[in-house]
Amino acid sequence: MPLISVSNRDDNNDRKKITVGRVYAVSTLLAVIIAIPAVAVTFVMHYVIRADFFLTLGAGLITLFIAMGFGYKLSKKFVKVLSGNSL
Repeated sequence: MPLISVSNRDDNNDRKKITVGRVYAVSTLLAVIIAIPAVAVTFVMHYVIRADFFLTLGAGLITLFIAMGFGYKLSKKFVKVLSGNSL
């Protein structure tokens, strides 16, 4: 039984070429977006404010989870852009 394409457009022409370098670049950008806020909050809480260790740890973890949620939403937008669909 042959496979039939349901799409009316030619997927090969409309889709941008996804290269390994582009995947590495987007992954690195997401890693920086997730890591930098948590490191900055932990640094400020520990060295500038001189907060307790567990308070600093808690603030860093909360910041990390918020940044991970933002990175998840941003990664969906990156997938749309890389696949050639409009936002």
